Amino acid sequence: MSINPFYLVGEATTSFRRNWVMSLGAIITIFLSLLLMGVSLYGGAAINSLVEDIESRVSIQVFIADDASSQDIEVLQRQMQSNPLVRSVNFTSKEEAFEIFKRTMEQSPEVIESIQGNPLPASLDIELINAQDVEEVVEQIMASEAFERIADRPDDPSRSVRYGQETVRRLFAFTNALRAIGIVFVIMLAIVSLIFINNTIRLAIYARRNEIAIMRLVGASNWFIRAPFMLEGVIQALIGALLAIVALSALHVWGLPRIRQAVAFMTISVPNATMLGISLTLILGGIAIGIIGAVIAMRRYLKV
Repeated sequence: MSINPFYLVGEATTSFRRNWVMSLGAIITIFLSLLLMGVSLYGGAAINSLVEDIESRVSIQVFIADDASSQDIEVLQRQMQSNPLVRSVNFTSKEEAFEIFKRTMEQSPEVIESIQGNPLPASLDIELINAQDVEEVVEQIMASEAFERIADRPDDPSRSVRYGQETVRRLFAFTNALRAIGIVFVIMLAIVSLIFINNTIRLAIYARRNEIAIMRLVGASNWFIRAPFMLEGVIQALIGALLAIVALSALHVWGLPRIRQAVAFMTISVPNATMLGISLTLILGGIAIGIIGAVIAMRRYLKV
């Protein structure tokens, strides 16, 4: 027996209206589940952009003694420039370092006036291709004989090297824990969504049990009987997914700009292409939840 699309849609919408209370519960649960999933994905994309911004600022500063020879400085500079892990190496003189310091302290001129002379050392500023390689590059610097000769702290050369990898490492640990918690919540709410759809379709099957028995007697195929219930589950899931996308879009349009204003010193961005990908993921996830919930209900309660 072939399935008429109009019959399929009509039966699914009729069942949806008859059990609207349970259907509404299923939609709300799916909405919350997919919204949490979307917020998790959206937050992950925002955090990734933040991490990339912080990583782009990770650099290595090698502080140079005032009496260091220019030849030793050039040796270390050439070693770093030839390093495949290094993007660039720039030399900052004592005078340039002090000028930079004064610009950063323009709001506190009394601090600048209280400083006698120029206490800041010269430095080599090393930018990396990948911030994750910072510790490896630091080890290479520490192993250089030229570095030992020019370090401004000859008693403890390791204190002549400064880098910010610890901040990035802690941020990664935090974001990984955040993603793990998000995944657990998504799984829990997905299970609850399946249970709601299961119960909704179970009630629909029970309410139409006599009609189903008649269809079986006249030779209706299993798919002819199952299809309306599967479509009903998909409709519930799609409505929940669309509501989740609307809520997430509101966060993207109105919430993200305000977050950017609050942390203007950091770069947080979620491209529209990423938002589109998250929306498609929510739609596909909703359809999967609807179909799986319907299949489970029919396997348990629809003996065809």
